[in-house]
Amino acid sequence: MNSYRQYRKLFFKNNRLVVFLTVVIYIFTALINLGISVGLQLVFDYMAGKSSYSFLMILLAFVGLLFVTGVKAIGEYHFYPRFLEKAMNQYKEVFIRQLLEKNLADYNAANSATYLSIFTNDCERIQENYLKKIFDAILQVVMLVGSLSLMLYYSPLLTLIAILISMVPVFASVSMANQLAEREETVARNNENYVSLTKDILNGMSVVKSFKAEEEVAGLYEDRSKTLEKVKKNREQSRILVNSLGEGAGLIAQFGVLLAGAWLVHQQSSTLTAGMVLAFTNLMNFVLQPISVLPQLIGQMKGAQKLIVKMADQIGSTKRDEDKTDLLELGEGIRLENVSFAYTKDEHLAVDSLNLNLLAGKSYAIVGGSGSGKSSLIHLLMGYYTDYQGQILVNGKELRQVSKESLYDKLTLIQQSVFIFDSSIKDNITLFKDFPASEIDRVVELAGLSPLVEEKGLAYSCGENGNRLSGGEKQRIAIARSLLKHAEVLLVDEATSALDNETAATINQSILDLKDMLRVVITHRLDEQSLKQYDQILVMKKGRLIEVGSYEELMAEKGYFYSLYTVSK
Repeated sequence: MNSYRQYRKLFFKNNRLVVFLTVVIYIFTALINLGISVGLQLVFDYMAGKSSYSFLMILLAFVGLLFVTGVKAIGEYHFYPRFLEKAMNQYKEVFIRQLLEKNLADYNAANSATYLSIFTNDCERIQENYLKKIFDAILQVVMLVGSLSLMLYYSPLLTLIAILISMVPVFASVSMANQLAEREETVARNNENYVSLTKDILNGMSVVKSFKAEEEVAGLYEDRSKTLEKVKKNREQSRILVNSLGEGAGLIAQFGVLLAGAWLVHQQSSTLTAGMVLAFTNLMNFVLQPISVLPQLIGQMKGAQKLIVKMADQIGSTKRDEDKTDLLELGEGIRLENVSFAYTKDEHLAVDSLNLNLLAGKSYAIVGGSGSGKSSLIHLLMGYYTDYQGQILVNGKELRQVSKESLYDKLTLIQQSVFIFDSSIKDNITLFKDFPASEIDRVVELAGLSPLVEEKGLAYSCGENGNRLSGGEKQRIAIARSLLKHAEVLLVDEATSALDNETAATINQSILDLKDMLRVVITHRLDEQSLKQYDQILVMKKGRLIEVGSYEELMAEKGYFYSLYTVSK
């Protein structure tokens, strides 16, 4: 599902009855407006003594009109908001689900602010400028057709005069519709840039403060904000111009019709009455209003449709796991054969000709300087990127041919920055899934969370991104998550780098104590006590694996690892 038409259908899926009833309500709204014009004609002709209807009949007609108006109001109250609610829920639910299906390489191809803009500003604009405008457009079209029909009934000649005069506002308004759509798109694009910068400022507040960059950052924000407000001003000016052209030309048309009607009433051969001319003039409002408003509605709807296309494009790049095999067990482990990888064609190799055998149940520490390829190796093992050369074999199966769903049943990753939901400790361990209490207690104990849970309880709220937890507590929650899913492979990407030495040592020991898992740990802390417990230490430099061995073996060789260890001390 990646075309605009398919995503547009989401608004109406299982929603057609409510849509139909809402359309009926808006048709009734148009008919009520037309009925008011007819009522004015009846009353005015009755006062002039030229009506064939009695006062009682006219009174009953107005009572009927009031009744229909009440029924319309009740229907609109119940059906219109219900349609909007279901339409937007279905649209956003499909987007979040398909976004979560994207692999990380596809996801990272767009700025997170793009997704944030789609969920917030774009969804709001789609509701206001597309869904609501559909019914507004139906109302205007019904009023236009109904008004012209009544006008033809009253006087074909005066109707022809009205149509000719109305051509002026038609051409004036239509000429501006495309410009309005373009400016809607420009506002959406600039809003995305604005959200991106604002998010960066809020997330990087501590860095801004520590480098005393408040003035510079404020200047960047002000420039981006001014650009956004300027294009919003341009959009508003276009909207006002469309309205003004329609209103100005509409006044000319309305007075022209009124004067023509007055002239025809004074002609002896005319069947027009003064009441009919009054109704005719009122009906002209319902001709001129659609002529003025419809181009603006169309422009806004076109702009909103481009936002739906934008959403479809973001999801359209998702690569599915169709025709891929499931990984049923880890087997002997993971083997890399002559694996090379670069993030782009123009960059140097992040991983270069790497050969490695990672055995099930063993523990491996990956060490190396910045840019040595440690994290890139972890990302390849997680299946984030598939455009590598060579082979990555998991239980003999090429990783590219393994479904991500089954792969992530076996592998789990702990990173330096552990994301914590603004929810309870339990929810953050289970990620909102149902698990037996005994299983949760087991992983709490193994992950070293028992002291925290005994003090605070599993229902304790962690705060926004875990701001009520320490760094070590966040990492232990990440370990508990991994244990709860019974993963056979634990990948750790510098998870303890931001922790103090004592906390880092206890977290690292907790990982080493997980004997039934294949553990691959990137670490920059070259602690002798910890390093001695790993089955092997993998030493990387410039994307290549240059040394492999136990702590004692590598220290005895006095090679690159020996140099790294010596410098760290």
